[in-house]
Amino acid sequence: MRFETKSEIQILCMPASIDVVFTPDLLPFSDPTDKTVVVADILRATTTITCAVANGATGIAPVLTPADAFRVATNQPGILIGGERHGKKVDGFDLGNSPREYAEAVVSGKRIVMTTTNGTRTLKACRSAKSILVGSFLNLQAVISEIAQVEGDVVFACAGREGGFCMEDTVFAGACVAALKRAQLTDAAQAARILYLEHRDELRGMLTNSYHGQYLASIGLAADVEFCAQMNLVDVVPRQIDGWIVA
Repeated sequence: MRFETKSEIQILCMPASIDVVFTPDLLPFSDPTDKTVVVADILRATTTITCAVANGATGIAPVLTPADAFRVATNQPGILIGGERHGKKVDGFDLGNSPREYAEAVVSGKRIVMTTTNGTRTLKACRSAKSILVGSFLNLQAVISEIAQVEGDVVFACAGREGGFCMEDTVFAGACVAALKRAQLTDAAQAARILYLEHRDELRGMLTNSYHGQYLASIGLAADVEFCAQMNLVDVVPRQIDGWIVA
């Protein structure tokens, strides 16, 4: 099921508290244990995962390294291997980290093992969470609707870029925070909300002008940045269960 693409988001309520963690290295300070965590790596891992699940992939296993990916694939014949290093497909992989590669004809009914520089590392770092959800602008309203039903604390875990802050993940988190009223917000959540409000009328430009957006353009992947800027394209919220991300 797909939404008509929209730029507006529906305002909802209401987890108990919301925190935003700007890089996975800061996750221990927020302590995701027994909390609902939404992982965001807008450019591009969580956008790609969302696209793959929406197009019928039956499960995605995030792993830390290419060696891990090859090992998992060796033990499970028929599985696809996807991911990147330095933005480019790893030699020997079936797929890179471009969401445009994960079309229905390619991934429907398939399982995928994936490793990326930032996104899969962040997913692994959240393993103590009560629930791990995958967010992107493609499923923004669906994530907001899901989070609005959560009882307890919510953490938005931004993948960042190689351990540092990145604009696009934080703006996504801020878009969700802005739509979830009456929750108690940490200072980081309030800062993310302010960044979103600053950029909400120019999300495509924000992604294009971001550090990583410019890097992707420099290696011929500007079309990926455009793809990742689409809002509310699908209504699926991928969820990690027992090491596998599923619909």
